[in-house]
Amino acid sequence: MRSPARRQPSDAEIHARLSARIEALEDRVRRLEQHVRRAASVGQVRAKASTPARQARPQRPRPRCPGCTLELPRGRRGETCVWCGFHFSAVRRRAGKG
Repeated sequence: MRSPARRQPSDAEIHARLSARIEALEDRVRRLEQHVRRAASVGQVRAKASTPARQARPQRPRPRCPGCTLELPRGRRGETCVWCGFHFSAVRRRAGKG
């Protein structure tokens, strides 16, 4: 059996539907632009009212595995490297600076 033939929408219906979608999209864009402008103005006010930014403290370089020289992940260090399996007990600990 054949399915019943669908009625093709007329050009006027297509144009009306597309115009409504375009109008809705333009409205959404206008609201988003207002939201962004509002957020930017609040951000400027907060930046002016806040205390001066502190100098960024130079960070120590991340510890590296002596075997593969990759940076070790944060957290507690195990007995072996998570990347290459190097046993840290094979080398002496370096003396800390200070």
